[in-house]
Order: sequence, then structure tokens, then C-alpha cells
Amino acid sequence: MEHQEDFIVVLAVDNSQHSEFAFNYYTKEVHRPTYKLHVIHCSEAWAHVHVHPMDEGPTPGHVHELKTKEDSKIKEIEDKFSKLMKDNSIDGQFKVVGGKDTWHQIINYQESVKAALIVVGTRGSNAIRRTLMGSVSDSIVHHAHCPVLVCRHS
Repeated sequence: MEHQEDFIVVLAVDNSQHSEFAFNYYTKEVHRPTYKLHVIHCSEAWAHVHVHPMDEGPTPGHVHELKTKEDSKIKEIEDKFSKLMKDNSIDGQFKVVGGKDTWHQIINYQESVKAALIVVGTRGSNAIRRTLMGSVSDSIVHHAHCPVLVCRHS
């Protein structure tokens, strides 16, 4: 069993009310003063790719515009959750991870920092939508090698 001072929690967020609900639930029901919180945001994969003019894809100018919008969104999310951590006296950090499969990036990050718990919000999609589109929280629950707390905002 790990010592409490080594108890690391990963909280995956975006800019939705579901993520804020998960943060608030974690803060009120789970957090202890000795826990270390890693708030992570998975950036859009396209925002960090290099495009060459010969690829017949989006122009470099359009990619730059998309990346600028994504960077602005990330800054907004970082500011929001950094303030929430400070306001709640939570020892933590904000980290951006990127990649194709959000659930996979969250699990990779959890494993890299040896977190004991993953916390994630969910939109509470119905079974048909989850089956057709997949769900980040469902994938994390099925693939993580640690406990996962899924917070559903009603």
C-alpha cells in the first residue's frame, strides 16, 4: 500500500460543466490534504501536427488559425482549473497531453505518474450513442489498471 503522501490523482478535464462537476465532486468527497492532483487536458490531435503545402490538406494558414484557437481554449481551461485548485487549497498541477485517442492518453499519463486514481466527468450519453461513438469514460473504465471515478452530472 502506498503512503498517503504518494497518493496521486489524475483528473481529466475539458471546458464542460461535466468536468467542473467532477472537479467539485473530487474536492468535496475524495480529496485529502496529502493528495497530489494532476489536472490534465487532452488537446485536439490536429493542433500539433505539421502540414506541408503539397499534402492537399488544410493550408498552413488554416492550421495556424486552428492551433491558435486550440491554444486559447487550453489557456482558458488551465486558468479555470488552476484557480479552482488554488481556491480549494489543492496541491496540484495542470498538464496538457495530446494524441489521437483521448482515453489512451489519459491512461498513459496515469501510468507515467503512477497515479492511484483517475477521475473523469461524463456527459451521460445513452447506450446507443455510446455504442456508435464510443465514450472516453467507458474506455478508461475498461482499460485502466487503477480505480476510476466517473462523475455524472445530472
